Amino acid sequence: MSRAPAHRGCTRPSGVPGMRRSRLLKMSAALGVVAALGMGCATTILAPLPADVPPAASSATGVVQRFVWGLNHKDLDVVRGLLTDDFVFISAGTDSAGNPDRVPIYRRDDLLALLEAAMVDSSVSVNIVVDRNLVAFPDTRPGRNPIWHKQVRTSIDLTVRDGSVGNLHKTGNALFFATRGDSVAIPAELIARGFKPDSTRWWLDRWEDETLGGGAVRAATQPQR
Repeated sequence: MSRAPAHRGCTRPSGVPGMRRSRLLKMSAALGVVAALGMGCATTILAPLPADVPPAASSATGVVQRFVWGLNHKDLDVVRGLLTDDFVFISAGTDSAGNPDRVPIYRRDDLLALLEAAMVDSSVSVNIVVDRNLVAFPDTRPGRNPIWHKQVRTSIDLTVRDGSVGNLHKTGNALFFATRGDSVAIPAELIARGFKPDSTRWWLDRWEDETLGGGAVRAATQPQR
């Protein structure tokens, strides 16, 4: 008698009927797919959320954007590093005859002291919105070379919320004057920290408030503050 040829395929496990074996194979295949999907999910790399960092003061418009960012984030160090030693803030006001009054009311140290008092108070929040696309023009002040001096006018929407006093909302315009970093008066405190003349960096030397005609709504329980 001739022998039956040897079986070259997979041998069936003893004691496992064909139907049961088929089910096991299908289950193994399904588990393999699930495992593969699980490994794919585990190795997926999600892009990190963009960091909320201040804009670079590398242009006349950039320094304005960085200044606004510093105010909105209550970051006094950012603001401090943008104001020249001879910085002035001009308020929108009128004299006794009703004429525009452009007398400086805050200089650098005054404004920083005011901002510091507000920023350390957790009940106070500041929100400033300016134009999305800022445009710089040559500085119109006499004797200012447009290579080093620019001005940026923007609409501004200012809201100050004070938990102990109330809210202040003003709209209108603001005019910023920016100077290139190789032609500015750098404050002594910043020189001590390593700040040097730099043509790639811009500073603010003047801020004129033009919100007089823009309207203001105040809700306060202590108007004197």
